[in-house]
Amino acid sequence: MQNHLNDSMLINKTKLPLSFVKNNGQEDQRAHFTTNYKGRRFFFSSDRITSVELEPIGEQVPEPNQPRNGVALELSFTNANTNLIPEGVFQLEGYHHYFRGNDSSKWQNGVPHYKELRYNAVWEGVDVEVSASEDGLKMNWLLDEPERISSIRLHWEGADRLDIDEMGNLLIHHALGTLTDLAPIAYQEIDGVKIPVSCAYQRYGDFDFGFQLTGDYSTDSPLVIDPIIQYSTYLGGSDFQYGNAIAVDDLGQAYVTGYVNSAGFPVTPGAFQTTYSGNEEAYITKFSSNGESLIYSTYLGGSGRDYSWGIAVDTEYCAYVTGQTNSVNFPITPDAFQTTRGYMFITKIAANGESLVYSTFLGNSTEDQGQAIAVDSQGSAYITGLTASTVLPSTPGAFQTTLPGPSSTFVTKMSPDGRSLIYSTYLGGNNSATSFGIALDTEGHAYVTGVTGATDFPLTPNAFQTTFVVDAGYVTKFSTDGSSLIYSTFIGGSGNNTPLSIAVDPLGYASITGLTNSSDYPVTPGAFQPTKGLAVNQVFVSKISPSGGSLFGSTYLGGSVISTGADIKTDAQGHVYVTGYTQASDFPTTPNVFPSSLKGQVNAFITIFKADLTSLIVSYYLGGSNGDSSRGIEIGPDGAIYTTGETSSSDFPVTPGAYQTTLIGRGDAFVNKAALAFYNQVSLNMIKLTN
Repeated sequence: MQNHLNDSMLINKTKLPLSFVKNNGQEDQRAHFTTNYKGRRFFFSSDRITSVELEPIGEQVPEPNQPRNGVALELSFTNANTNLIPEGVFQLEGYHHYFRGNDSSKWQNGVPHYKELRYNAVWEGVDVEVSASEDGLKMNWLLDEPERISSIRLHWEGADRLDIDEMGNLLIHHALGTLTDLAPIAYQEIDGVKIPVSCAYQRYGDFDFGFQLTGDYSTDSPLVIDPIIQYSTYLGGSDFQYGNAIAVDDLGQAYVTGYVNSAGFPVTPGAFQTTYSGNEEAYITKFSSNGESLIYSTYLGGSGRDYSWGIAVDTEYCAYVTGQTNSVNFPITPDAFQTTRGYMFITKIAANGESLVYSTFLGNSTEDQGQAIAVDSQGSAYITGLTASTVLPSTPGAFQTTLPGPSSTFVTKMSPDGRSLIYSTYLGGNNSATSFGIALDTEGHAYVTGVTGATDFPLTPNAFQTTFVVDAGYVTKFSTDGSSLIYSTFIGGSGNNTPLSIAVDPLGYASITGLTNSSDYPVTPGAFQPTKGLAVNQVFVSKISPSGGSLFGSTYLGGSVISTGADIKTDAQGHVYVTGYTQASDFPTTPNVFPSSLKGQVNAFITIFKADLTSLIVSYYLGGSNGDSSRGIEIGPDGAIYTTGETSSSDFPVTPGAYQTTLIGRGDAFVNKAALAFYNQVSLNMIKLTN
């Protein structure tokens, strides 16, 4: 509480944000409260406030291997009273929940947060209040008499230098820029009236300051992250449910697709299809941003078998899915491009999940499979997969207009209304080929990856690998109109190589993941894991230069038992995010960041690489004791990681308040959202600083 003595003095300075979360064990024990604001994370300890600031996430870096930089600044109280403990003032509604690792005894539920903090008697007769405001955080120094001002000594640790500008502002220069503390405003409250008092900063050496009237970090520390499961939920009914792919919109709402093989899957009233038609049935489910409820959930299929393999979402919150079907009565919309029976489908669902914007067949072979889908800013869907259709529609001028072998990859760009093709092309040679992944760059080039047995698979001059190997992986980049190849290359070793997913970063580097049993899979110097190891099948992660002529980075990933890389994404800084599943108890993890271990025979994994694939940022298992596989990964607008897959574990780590907290079927889909705050590791050094 503010002291209202007639001769009391209050000094306003500094700024910062939001509510203050009490540390109930989820943070370093030396921090009593924490808060976050615009790239900074603040730790409130007994004798200092530590600010960890990150390089802005939207800033384009010159090379994709450059990590996100950070700097830690510590504002400490010099020669202050001992045993200071900040107190929370004005507790706010709601609570924070922290779920780190698989040991539920270490989870923190119901952590309170406060509008203000107060340090009492920092020095004799001097209190400080810390409160949130629209501009940030305001620190009010409360003095029981003006003479106490000489007691205030503050030290900026981690700054390059301090300056006071001509306006009286304190400038704290650091590696990422300058933090400005506005000139202090002082006043006295006398008989209920605030009387201004002239006040200015006073320097005491290079990094110490106070007022007059008229934290410890290393730049060499590795980049680490602090993962917190924001929500984790089962999704399912009786029997088995499979989560095959996930997409996230700009509101942080997750869209999941896959298939079920029984009735009882959770569907929402008014959804497009609320009844189970029999056999395997595709589904689409849209979650609220906090994972506590379903915005919609619908079946999609007919009386036969229907499988959905890929999903994307546009700026209007419409979801696009693709897969395969043998249902003669699969839901097809009037005026769709192909209403005659086919065996793969492309479906666009309204934002509320109550109707289909369009739904069309594509091709006429029973072998046809739509494996992956992407959507551009105009709402055009790009589909890839496998086809054996001799009548798969190919467009005039497309790169390859006839089926080249017994089966082929295809790439089709659908108009936003689903009534026509913008382009459609085969991609293959004299033997089978299929594509499992597709990605788009900002210019509208489609990148696909998969596997082929064709010795004459289309390649481009100066491609990275032009020599065919058995079951060769490939990566192909198309021109924006689908008429030619920008580049096309094999990738793989002398064994089996199966790329399963592809992502493209803002600089045009294509990253792929999958599995290989090749001991000579191409890796790059300094790779995180340069040798395959004992496992029959191992994950690989490779990043291809924008020209397609070289590897920017390439590595194995795995342990002594088989592992599979199922999906991949990249962020603006070029970090590579991979998910999949492993049976290896020695799968590479980062226990100092997120302790985890293999439970049961197989667990999902989530791994984030440095951009050049030379080291891990974070890697951990995700799952319970009875089998878990992750199939899809996505990065949300806030940098959170969303994953989906399937689990048979009754002890899969789910969060209180999530939509479904218990396993219902023999196997359920899951959706997991983990918040990841990137910052350089800091030391909360509690040694007192003196002049």
